[in-house]
Amino acid sequence: LPLHIDIGCGKGGFLLSLAKERLENRADGKEFEKMNYLGLEIRPSVAQFARERVTRRNLDGMIDFIGCNANVDLERILSSYTSCGGEIALVSIQYPDPHFKKSHQKRRVVTPNLVDILARYIPAGREIFIQSDIKDVLDNMRLTIREEGADYFTDTIEDVEEYMAVNPIGVPTEREVSVLDQNLPVFRTVFKRTEKVK
Repeated sequence: LPLHIDIGCGKGGFLLSLAKERLENRADGKEFEKMNYLGLEIRPSVAQFARERVTRRNLDGMIDFIGCNANVDLERILSSYTSCGGEIALVSIQYPDPHFKKSHQKRRVVTPNLVDILARYIPAGREIFIQSDIKDVLDNMRLTIREEGADYFTDTIEDVEEYMAVNPIGVPTEREVSVLDQNLPVFRTVFKRTEKVK
């Protein structure tokens, strides 16, 4: 099955809600692509907490969580999934830690290496969805993908000063709900994988 990976999934609420909603919608006859869901979280104890929530929501076999560093482990995970015939359908990176201190910026999630790995494993037409309530964080992720993945990803919004008004996935994260409840802005865009082979 195609795979949706949420990098920096926290306690997993977003993926759990999304998987449950899509499962219920398919049962009601609505058209949604059947897929698996995988959350990556740098804090192993938080990933374990998320994993424990799967059974309570009757989503066993459809969703999982891994405690790992995406910038270290992502290639191994994607290689393993795709070598068994799986396809990467969507990668979401939502509200990552901003790492404001200059000395901590090397810890940011979207790095040139991450973009290179995604370009190798995401097939043509599939997407990366990024969003943050901190404009500089979104702009940094966006610029990194635009520059490092220029041949492989197309920003669906051409003007870097414009952002998507609505979450295209349709299921908000807990952070997104909190930000919107305070009438604060959310900055988001989607990148689509080009046909160019990596």
